[in-house]
Amino acid sequence: KMYQNLKCAGEVPSVHMQDWFAGREELRDAVLEKEMELIQSFDEAVANARQNGKRKGRWPVLEVVVATESDEVLDAVAAMNDMACERANARAVSAVKGVWDKLEWTAVPTMKAIGKQFGRDGPKVKAFIENSNGSELKAALVRDGKIAFSEGEFSCELTEEHMTFTERMPENIFSSPMQDATVYVNVTLTPELESDGYSREVIRRIQEMRKQAGLAVDAKIVASVVLADERIAGLVEQKNAEIAGEVRAEVLTVRFGTSSDAEDTEWDIDGLKAFISIVPLN
Repeated sequence: KMYQNLKCAGEVPSVHMQDWFAGREELRDAVLEKEMELIQSFDEAVANARQNGKRKGRWPVLEVVVATESDEVLDAVAAMNDMACERANARAVSAVKGVWDKLEWTAVPTMKAIGKQFGRDGPKVKAFIENSNGSELKAALVRDGKIAFSEGEFSCELTEEHMTFTERMPENIFSSPMQDATVYVNVTLTPELESDGYSREVIRRIQEMRKQAGLAVDAKIVASVVLADERIAGLVEQKNAEIAGEVRAEVLTVRFGTSSDAEDTEWDIDGLKAFISIVPLN
């Protein structure tokens, strides 16, 4: 109808008969398109790392680090940082050039090279490499290209031909590759993150109960949440106002206990028993 009111004499009778607008190539932003392509790859990598760390998407994470040799990736993470934080549901997203310095390394002796060069003294070299801090050995090789070792009258210089390194993740860090980079997600839980995470779980269940009850989107309710863990109940109570706003509750009570109210619906939140009731307000 709008097209009929706007079309001029001689134009085709229906908007569906018009050709698609060809666009203007000069208005394309190639840099922005590349940034969005990289953020999409980042998004997928974060999801994979979260899955490896058993941290659901609705739970916020402390930090995401992108390690890369690509200036394009560094620039994209900086330019799109707000979007990256939102998409990753992370408190912070940063990018580093090269290898992330928080990674830990285990040094593994290359016995073929050690035995060939050092012969009967090879076991001394092997023990030194195995008993040393792998991260420190790797840093020394990167910095100096060699490591001096001596034991008794025996001394030598070790290089990268005498050892290899295997990556060892710090506790609660999970990784996944993305385009031209590696993403590291810190899934460590703090009380603040737990408060946010459990609150979102409660919100999801109350919204599901609203849907099951056939309530209108703007319908007000009175809601009660009983949690079987006293510590978590306290964390969720901290978000009372936020939860109430999301679920349109005029009154929301959150407490620790075990419900016996027949009106309550029992939910399992990752092993936590929750009893929730909602009452519509007329």
